Amino acid sequence: MGERLLHFQLNPNRVCMQADFRRMLVTRTRCCATIRGLAIQVNSHEGMLSAQRGCQYMMKVLSDLTPTEPLHGLHMRGIVTRRFLVTYPIPPEALSPTVPPCGELVLHNGLAWASACFVHIARMRPSFMPGSVGIDFNYLIHRTLARLPYPDGKMRNTVLVLEANINRPLLGLIARKMTGVRFRVREITLTDLNDAWIVRMKERQEVLYETEIYKDSIDTQFRVPSQFTSASAADRFLLGISFGAQWEPDAGQIKLLAETHDPWETYVGQCKTNRHALLKSLGVHHQSADHVITMTDIPHYFALRGMVAACPAASSALSDKS
Repeated sequence: MGERLLHFQLNPNRVCMQADFRRMLVTRTRCCATIRGLAIQVNSHEGMLSAQRGCQYMMKVLSDLTPTEPLHGLHMRGIVTRRFLVTYPIPPEALSPTVPPCGELVLHNGLAWASACFVHIARMRPSFMPGSVGIDFNYLIHRTLARLPYPDGKMRNTVLVLEANINRPLLGLIARKMTGVRFRVREITLTDLNDAWIVRMKERQEVLYETEIYKDSIDTQFRVPSQFTSASAADRFLLGISFGAQWEPDAGQIKLLAETHDPWETYVGQCKTNRHALLKSLGVHHQSADHVITMTDIPHYFALRGMVAACPAASSALSDKS
């Protein structure tokens, strides 16, 4: 039954239960269960209760996905051939305005954390298609961590997208239409030098982000002082999360999209950031990264449809939960 429920993550906001699933819920009850406030049409009170319990259980299953659990049903998949997660300690007051009013920043050692996540993806395609038809592209997402509400009523640590960027116009348009993520199309490059990698993002001639990652600093443990006790602790805090979120204030909601991956070995290193326009716009002028996490050749899985949680008006707060 768990597999049947997980299959519905293709569109958990609108679920029409198939005949075999209906029989498991209640005999001779016709139902078309929908989530996000749509009507549940049934021809008996018992059937309505059963359908509601089924949907609530399904939502709990989806919300509790582990980061290394492959997605079921139709989704997107590809190989992350190179990922750099460059993470910056930020005064909480600088990031508080970016958090939905129903959420709270997640702090570590009294600090908020903003990451620039550069990814090169190879062979991205729908899950039913072979890798040979997939496409390659780069994206760079600026993100932080926040505790946000989920449709089952629980608050969970979540990757909150501050700005999503992609280097392929057509893919940016498709991603907007299919997932609702507001990707900006920009020039995003990774330059491989003898002693370093350069991650750079430009819009026309303006450099919006640039960091130089030192190859000889890459190791399984920190070689210099860090706010984290170990590489694995940083990995768990920053990447041990299955959902990314986009705040949609005009709609009064948060959209949650699942992203999972195969297990990886954590490598960390150091870098020098030459330009970070987003942090500067937030009033953060000290732009020194605590560390870089990197990985290569890891299969990733991306949900096509997300869950939606209402975001009622409330004051944002801070949560020091490492």
